[in-house]
Amino acid sequence: MNLNKIERDIKVQGIKHKGVSVWPIIKCYLIDLVGERKVIKKVDQSFIKIVLNGIWLDVGSLLNLRKSKYWVFSTSQTRFRLNEESIDRVASSLLRYLPNIVLIENPIPKGKTSRSKFQKNEFYVGMSLMFLGQFVVQKLTRKPKIKDFEKLEKYLDADLERFYPIYHRIYASMLFYGFLFRIIRPKMIFAVCYYCNFGMIWAAKKKNIPVVEMQHGLIADAHRAYNFTEKQDNRLMPDYLLSYGAESTKVALKGNIVTTDRVLNYGNTFLQDVYERLSASKTLIAYRRRFERVICVTGQLELTDRPLIQMLSEICVAFPRVGFLYKPRHLDSFLDFSGQDNLIRCDGINTYELMKYCDYHLTVYSTCALESLALGTPNISVDIKGYYKRYLHDILKDNPYNFEVGSKLALKNLILSLNNETFIQEKVKASVHHIFAKGVDRTAFHSFFKGVIN
Repeated sequence: MNLNKIERDIKVQGIKHKGVSVWPIIKCYLIDLVGERKVIKKVDQSFIKIVLNGIWLDVGSLLNLRKSKYWVFSTSQTRFRLNEESIDRVASSLLRYLPNIVLIENPIPKGKTSRSKFQKNEFYVGMSLMFLGQFVVQKLTRKPKIKDFEKLEKYLDADLERFYPIYHRIYASMLFYGFLFRIIRPKMIFAVCYYCNFGMIWAAKKKNIPVVEMQHGLIADAHRAYNFTEKQDNRLMPDYLLSYGAESTKVALKGNIVTTDRVLNYGNTFLQDVYERLSASKTLIAYRRRFERVICVTGQLELTDRPLIQMLSEICVAFPRVGFLYKPRHLDSFLDFSGQDNLIRCDGINTYELMKYCDYHLTVYSTCALESLALGTPNISVDIKGYYKRYLHDILKDNPYNFEVGSKLALKNLILSLNNETFIQEKVKASVHHIFAKGVDRTAFHSFFKGVIN
């Protein structure tokens, strides 16, 4: 499905509710509504249990909303151990530049983060109670009517009725946050993944609260949320972008996400900290001693993970002295994984520890392909169902430390050919300097937000 062709063929800007073009929201969910990607989260018993378990604890956390003028909606980012510290790999970096932050966390699917894991001046607010508030608002409001939505259905020859409850939830979220911002108004909001926070952004714009998108993963031409043929309704889009570096900035500008004066090559200070400070655990050291070489395999979606693991399960028997350590994206995904002596699921090892200390990193289209290179580890990209070609090929095609394969035989031959290869870590790391800029200094950060921060 060519989403940009849809934008060119019909007037998507005219698909509106309450005078706001909702095409950015529709575009993010079409890949599930009429495509093969599953991005719509279904409310099941585990979801309800997590929310209910967190409600009473989150009531007290709401008092933290007044402890900082800078709020961060971190979505459901996993915190990572950096030796003795626990770090939110995106949001915690702001403490280098701001005196404090309110960290608003989505507990789904990982549950509530324990208080001991937060950094000093990182004030936690849980979203369980907020979810309950949004649910109540949704039940008390009528199903929204979207102008000209039927034109899109006719163009696609598809019934998109499933979109209405999704949009109703987002609209209810806007109403809920609108009420919250009338009570407490932050000076600035940082959103980790803007397209997971449409309702909050819409409410913030009504109160003239600037919203900053913090890059958390891949920004590529093929990513539906970062590629529009023309500028979108600003009420659903971020005002600023903190980008990993020049490559992502180029894509965001071309995709009409922000303008040149509103994007900052912020870098990725977490990766730099991992490279300089993170030590290997006893568990990983034991794997290093057990095998001659170790390949870290990071997952993404089961759509590509299943054929990838099937491929590896057939290949690994030919390489008994090579350990394939598989780290799924979520703990609750691929629960029927069946490994072998040298194909091992590693839920308990830090993803970044694996990428740093393994000999090679292997994935289909995870951003870990870029991060492993930034940590000095060569990357193997396996193209399954065209996902690597679609998302990462244009970024990594000229990188000498990225090895592309498209079949089981090609992967087997590559592993054989790499047997006697050695790589200089600093050279591998330097190969992605255009993707990950050096962390911006305090002066440049505050200068960029002059008039907003101060």
